[in-house]
Amino acid sequence: MSVREILSEWGVGDFRVINKQALSEITLGASILATGGGGDPEIGLLWAYNVVDQGKEILLVDPEAMPDEALATIAGCLGAALVLTEKPPNGQELFWCYDKLRRYMGKPIQAVIPPEAGGVNTPVPMAVAGAVGVPVIDADGMGRAFPELQMTSFYIHGVSPSPTAAADEKGHVTICDANDALLTEHIIRGAAMAYGGISWIAGYPMTGRQLKDTAILRSISMAWELGERVFSARRKHLDPIAEVLNLTGGYRAFQGKIVDINREFGAEKTKGFSLGEILIEGIDTFKGHNAKIGFQNEWLTLEVDGAVRCMPPDLICILDPATGEPIRTDIVRYGYRGTVVLIPAHERMRTEKGIQTFGPRYFGYTHDYVPVEKLMEGKEG
Repeated sequence: MSVREILSEWGVGDFRVINKQALSEITLGASILATGGGGDPEIGLLWAYNVVDQGKEILLVDPEAMPDEALATIAGCLGAALVLTEKPPNGQELFWCYDKLRRYMGKPIQAVIPPEAGGVNTPVPMAVAGAVGVPVIDADGMGRAFPELQMTSFYIHGVSPSPTAAADEKGHVTICDANDALLTEHIIRGAAMAYGGISWIAGYPMTGRQLKDTAILRSISMAWELGERVFSARRKHLDPIAEVLNLTGGYRAFQGKIVDINREFGAEKTKGFSLGEILIEGIDTFKGHNAKIGFQNEWLTLEVDGAVRCMPPDLICILDPATGEPIRTDIVRYGYRGTVVLIPAHERMRTEKGIQTFGPRYFGYTHDYVPVEKLMEGKEG
């Protein structure tokens, strides 16, 4: 059954066709929202371009159009982003995952949803959907990026990540069907380490009803508009940071130059994560001030002159002030200049279970979660 036949069966005639320009805009917007993680966007973008070049259709559908009983799963990448740049996929990994998962479950998978916003984990699910002939649902599981499998709005609102299939570029596939979400994360993370630090996954099987009740809805459209605005600002020589702030309701929290980096990545010691912190020396209106940002694949906490300004699940984005291009944890270097933008997390991520699952204490910080809106009262530069 083709993607248009699926939509016809659903009674859906209203959808958006994703062409190569749309893919570039969506990928840029998702990369900005990825909070320093999400992997190298060139990998995801080229994968999706290739699907379009083959004449396959990538169709984006509003979540409310998905039937309550239809089945969707995530598709994406899990592991250290820096490893991904050195160990690119061969393009078949997710097809192997989907084939094994479909046979294991004994049910047809009729839609794909990205697990998060990211340069890889937004365009790659779209590419997979186009290649296998199913629609992409306009939603994701975070509205940002996070390093662990259970750190999703799906899980904290009642959807299990199991069964999840993980594959490497050589065709090895692991299926985990555990009742405990954290155990699933450990097993799938272990598979990624065994595969060399990176794996490709399909999982979180959910019905249309579950998706509507748990996902960050219309987040792909949000990323698309964000990418459009930043590209437009570049062409018109406008301030791309202002466009990001206007659309997201975020804060311009700091601007400076990277003066120190402490990083470990992809080893057994770090369990496959990129870990560390960076120090930023203020410039322009922030001259004389200093900032520190901690990260685990994604930027997690911001301190300015020793005072906490942002913590998970709220978003920390470091953007090139001239282009709006995101500076990721896997590419940040000494001397880079960036503007630190803070964005409130989606309300579905701010529940009590959400704070337990991906709040500051889960990552080893000693402070309780305080919303960025409160931390930034009267502090914006």
